[in-house]
Amino acid sequence: MLNPKQFGIRIAAKNCMERGTVILVGSLQVEPLVLDFLSLEFGWSFKTAESLAVLRELHASHNLVSVLFNPRDLQLPWDQALHYVLEAAPEALPILCHGFAEPIDWPQAAEAGAFHSLLLPFNLDEVRQSLGFVRSAKAAQNGVLQSAVRA
Repeated sequence: MLNPKQFGIRIAAKNCMERGTVILVGSLQVEPLVLDFLSLEFGWSFKTAESLAVLRELHASHNLVSVLFNPRDLQLPWDQALHYVLEAAPEALPILCHGFAEPIDWPQAAEAGAFHSLLLPFNLDEVRQSLGFVRSAKAAQNGVLQSAVRA
């Protein structure tokens, strides 16, 4: 059994009602429990979605903060996969996962709505860093929203 301390993981306490969820669409070759522990570090839960249809269902019932996806796993070009992920979970920040040899035009991907990218196979420190970027972006969004509500 995996132990969070094995990975240097610190579990964050957070109100469950505000808890976000990180989604992995498809079946990337990664131990889901490891991503679960990394998500918990930020006070989030982790779930997998076998398809874009399941992602849409999860969007309706969860506060999705980020969606990790590999276009190849979805059998789509990266731009179409990104479009469908954004359509299924518009508030979630999409993280494009790809192999080293797969050509991704990052400026074009970013302009199309990709938040970040991760190389496959995953390096846990890089995944942690990406989730940290998600946390910072979500905190900035919330700060802007809270400021607008006060005005």
